[in-house]
Amino acid sequence: MKIVLAGTPEFSVPIFEEIINNLNVVAIISQPDKPANRGYKVIPTPVKELAQKYNIKLFQPNKISEIKEELEKLEYDILVTAAFGQWIPDSVLKIAKIASVNIHGSILPKYRGAAPIQHSLLNGDKETGITLIYMVKEMDAGDMLAKAYLKIEEEDTSKELFEKLSNLAKENIVDWLKKLYNNQLSITQQQHSEATLAPKIEKSFSQVFLTDDYLEVYKKIKALNENPGAFILTKENKRLKLFRASLNFVKSSIKLNFKNGDLYIYEYQYEGKKKINVKSQ
Repeated sequence: MKIVLAGTPEFSVPIFEEIINNLNVVAIISQPDKPANRGYKVIPTPVKELAQKYNIKLFQPNKISEIKEELEKLEYDILVTAAFGQWIPDSVLKIAKIASVNIHGSILPKYRGAAPIQHSLLNGDKETGITLIYMVKEMDAGDMLAKAYLKIEEEDTSKELFEKLSNLAKENIVDWLKKLYNNQLSITQQQHSEATLAPKIEKSFSQVFLTDDYLEVYKKIKALNENPGAFILTKENKRLKLFRASLNFVKSSIKLNFKNGDLYIYEYQYEGKKKINVKSQ
């Protein structure tokens, strides 16, 4: 079984490393490196660093169609994507001899799109998971091959859920790929009428106001956590970033009075200052 992997952020790394250590990975595709911190330094993607660690052939095209001919020469069986971040045309999806599949961070057909983990927290869900699907032209609409479920804990933010779902995929992916290769997975069509969308979170959505519903702000803080991070403007018109909050009193926390309830902000950062977590002090 010859496999090509396509992914970019840290979420992909534990999953891909598990595949590398158990199956035959012939190439890895990642997004191009981008400048960090306002363009001062170009930072390699986490998946690029993984490819270099294992000395695996790496591609970083601006568009994956640019490497179509090189991919064809690899004669691989399965393309596996996880948080790759590029649209993949049919001409590339069809190169794999057996299938091109994606590991999606929700229980489909719920939350198709770029930010399923954040939207599950915004909606106050108690459960989430991952779905292995065939890749098709329409985003996250392919037939489903396997699912694994995860309970969302009250303290979970998007940071925790990204880690937990990455590990959940890591625990299952090798078994799923072996079964896929041997035609041992059952195929289930998505009920498209039940599909919900989870588009990318825009930075403009990050700001909260004291006139907002406190429970909605609570969910937003958990969903946005460090990226892009919820914030409120102080009386001095400075940003106060809100990373973690509680519905109950937390000693030394910042108490914010919203229109219908209070939140206790225990991990926060004033503009130009260091991040503070009063629970860890």
